[in-house]
Amino acid sequence: MEQLVRLQVERMLRKKRHIPTLIFTPRTRLQEDIGLDSIDLVELVINLEHRFHIEIPDPEMETLRTVQDVLDCVDAHLSVSAA
Repeated sequence: MEQLVRLQVERMLRKKRHIPTLIFTPRTRLQEDIGLDSIDLVELVINLEHRFHIEIPDPEMETLRTVQDVLDCVDAHLSVSAA
C-alpha cells in the first residue's frame, strides 16, 4: 500500500506542476523545489482526501513541507481508517 500511496502522490505533484520528468525524493520540498504555493497545497490536500477517502485537518496541512511529510500524513490517516 505504501508504494501505491507514493506513486499516487508523485503523480498528483507531477500533474500539478506539469513536469512529467521531475524526480522526487522524500526530502523534496513542496514550495522550494516543486514550486507549490498555498493554493496549490490546498488543492493537493483536497485531491489526497478524495483519492484516499481521508480527512486532513487544516493545522496538519500547514505542517506539510516535504514529499515525505505528505506520505507520512496520508499513511497515518489510512492507518487510522483501517483500524
